[in-house]
Amino acid sequence: MTVVTTAGCGDTVNFITKQLSPVYDKFSEHLILEFVPWGRTRRNRNGGLVCQFGTKDCFANRVHRCTLDMLKKNQYNQVKYMVCEFSLRSAYKNADLTCAKNAGVNVSELESCVKTPKGDILDAEDEAKAAEPMRVVNFVPAIAFNGVSDYSVQRAARTDLKTLVCGALQADPSTRSNVAGYC
Repeated sequence: MTVVTTAGCGDTVNFITKQLSPVYDKFSEHLILEFVPWGRTRRNRNGGLVCQFGTKDCFANRVHRCTLDMLKKNQYNQVKYMVCEFSLRSAYKNADLTCAKNAGVNVSELESCVKTPKGDILDAEDEAKAAEPMRVVNFVPAIAFNGVSDYSVQRAARTDLKTLVCGALQADPSTRSNVAGYC
């Protein structure tokens, strides 16, 4: 599942905290998640970023990109980090790195990523990853499954992710018996 986010978005807050977090807690061994902190960000004529919710949004999205990259070998910590961020909104509201620190990220390395070309590289990567889901669903969070963006599936995920995930896992013979007690 790919989730295109942006730090200042209330709909993303609701999805991450009320839908994704409990579903991940139950089905983590069956899910592969990728977060793409880009949302409706666009580039101005000079190549600079213009974010939907202003400069605080741009800063927090960059913090999210760098933190997720630093946690790329640990999906559990990535999810817990994003749940923390979208619960407290510390990077967005206060330019605070508490959630990253709590996830085990070296804050000095994170600050370096945010301020250097490494962050620019991550920007470009997420810009490319967000293009198709945003084109298709035109909503944040944009949610894609197995690399496929579909508006009706994305809408169902936003309102009842558990039912959507249960249906997919029950349809797969290799996972059906593992989820029978949860679905």
